Amino acid sequence: MSVESQNDFNLKSKNANHCVHTKNIYALLDISSNEESYKKLTKHVESCLQCAEELNQFKLKTQAAQIYIPKVVMDRDLRQSFEREVSELFKVMNLNDRQALKRNVKNGFQIIDSIGLSFIKNLKSKTMIKAYMLGFLIFLSLKFFL
Repeated sequence: MSVESQNDFNLKSKNANHCVHTKNIYALLDISSNEESYKKLTKHVESCLQCAEELNQFKLKTQAAQIYIPKVVMDRDLRQSFEREVSELFKVMNLNDRQALKRNVKNGFQIIDSIGLSFIKNLKSKTMIKAYMLGFLIFLSLKFFL
């Protein structure tokens, strides 16, 4: 076996045991199948035994965990009680009336807008201009004397 083929063999065996993409294969479970990264990862997993095995092991562990996670089911009384409380909360907060809700949101934005305008006006006040000038003078003195 030549030195060059021996080096190729060592690289291949290292890559087979430690693929840099194994940490990315978990993304296959979260991203949409029509995204480009999904297609690239899927193609890689098909050709890389390490990544294919890692993904397979993770899927098996996930399926096994599903067995032990109980499904939460609300009984009829609890569901009715919950719906009643939410309905009362909506009434108290006046969330059932869409016009009132729109009015409240509009008022909220008007308050935010007025706060922003007053902030901008304060930036242009005489006191702030004096503060800017003082800051500029301090900056210049530090720049020239240090």
